Amino acid sequence: MNFPRVLKLVFIAIFGLCVAFQADAQDKKEKKKKKKKEKTEKTVTYMSLADLLRRQPGVMVQGSGNNAKVAIRGGAGPSGTDPLYVIDKVPIGNSYAQAAGMVDVNDIANISVLSGADASQYGTRGNGGVIEITTKKE
Repeated sequence: MNFPRVLKLVFIAIFGLCVAFQADAQDKKEKKKKKKKEKTEKTVTYMSLADLLRRQPGVMVQGSGNNAKVAIRGGAGPSGTDPLYVIDKVPIGNSYAQAAGMVDVNDIANISVLSGADASQYGTRGNGGVIEITTKKE
């Protein structure tokens, strides 16, 4: 057996594996970069509280700006009461305009919508349902 020829073949095989490994590592880096970019692009910026509320199941929003009318399915009392807004566990009132003025949508961490028996913890103020807004704490 020709030793230099075997050595040459072993060298070529090792070199080929190194190139393949490097290409695979580069491929993984590119995929990771692409995934991170897609995740960043999927971040949605909301313009108003009404935009966020429209995305909540069971919440109907008509109009825009401070004139928006918000209703919760299954939460309207006999007089069609507006929902009670609660920000960081503090009841604000039934005015959408007031609630929208008190919270920056970029600071909202979570929105919970309560209706029926779930809203009864707020008494008659929650007859139209309750929109609990939790802000990000720093």
